[in-house]
Amino acid sequence: MTTTSDAGRSSWQLIRDPRFGSFILGKTLAFIGVWIHNVVAAVIAWEITHSATWVAIVSVVQFLPQILLAPIVGPMADRSSRGRQVAYGRVFCVAGSGGLGIWLWVTGIDSIGIWPVLLMTFTVGVGFAVSGPAMQAMVPDLVEPAEVGRAVGLDSVPTMLGRAAGPAIGALLLAFAGAAAALAVATIGHLAFGVIGVLLARDELPRETSPDGGGFIDGLRYIRRNPVVILLLLGVTGVGMGADPVVTLAPALAHDLGGSNALVGYFGSAFGVGAVLGSVVSATVGGASRPTSAPVAGLAVMGAGIAVIPLMPTALGVCAAFLVSGVGFTVALAGCTTSLHRVVPTSMRGRVMSLWVIAFMGTRPVAAIVNGVLADAFGTAVALVAMGLFVAATGALCLPRVLQHVSERR
Repeated sequence: MTTTSDAGRSSWQLIRDPRFGSFILGKTLAFIGVWIHNVVAAVIAWEITHSATWVAIVSVVQFLPQILLAPIVGPMADRSSRGRQVAYGRVFCVAGSGGLGIWLWVTGIDSIGIWPVLLMTFTVGVGFAVSGPAMQAMVPDLVEPAEVGRAVGLDSVPTMLGRAAGPAIGALLLAFAGAAAALAVATIGHLAFGVIGVLLARDELPRETSPDGGGFIDGLRYIRRNPVVILLLLGVTGVGMGADPVVTLAPALAHDLGGSNALVGYFGSAFGVGAVLGSVVSATVGGASRPTSAPVAGLAVMGAGIAVIPLMPTALGVCAAFLVSGVGFTVALAGCTTSLHRVVPTSMRGRVMSLWVIAFMGTRPVAAIVNGVLADAFGTAVALVAMGLFVAATGALCLPRVLQHVSERR
């Protein structure tokens, strides 16, 4: 692969690369699909129960597999084809979104009950747990070493576009075509990424194998010996937990403002638009090889955006706050992830990225339960302020001087 400068190819050149570009396209379609599913499942849970706690439980069952399956799927990403592992995960996502769509098409929202929603959402969660470590670990495999920072910035774009477009598409399809049609669109996105994963697997190059046997416990031992990795993963935890209010608390916020179900999608899309703007910043400055303040700055902005939402008296103000939070979300996530890719060897990357998935997605059940219980007991304002302060506080762990000090003490 030929680079055009010491910093590697530009963002546009990376997007035009057949392998990396197709990966980004497929991931975008899949994340749009998962956010369509999120919105549909959250709205159905709210309409059935009118409880933020039950909406939180929907998030719990989707993200719990990230924790349960990490000891299996992380080592798999270091031992076998990462492209095929991505495709295997899509099989479960197709079964979850497609199965819920068929169930809704047969019974309708009024008759489905909460348990099928939980079951099919759990299945989607299994799919993301299976493919997550491979999906994150394979990014540096598709580009040159000098391009990793920029590639990680671009790799955050599918997640952000999913957040921006998925909730709005899901809400609009739900309103005008029905839940089954919305989930059919989600299923098609997962199918497309599965095909791309299979095609990428055909061109995978042999990679360095782990000298320690490749077990999950070996990965835990590795991060224990590398406290910088622990701090960066804690930063990712703050980002992941801070993303939960846009799902768990959005239906209650829309209800408090007297809005329709479509407003839930608009909140999610506002967060996603901000996240896309953050992706542009991350992709632009991602080629730098020195440590930056991106994680701490992003976490501070994200936390502030969440905490000020209760001060916003209108839906437009809430959307603006979610947009600001979304910018911080991407800047922090890309900064932490880029730093991890630079310090973790390729032979250990799958296992570390399985812990990244736990930190980013597996902690969402905790955040969802906390947000749901606080909102039901004390109101959405208390839940939002508490989460905003927590997210901002985690940024202190990722200050460059803190990381440098910890690294020097090894």
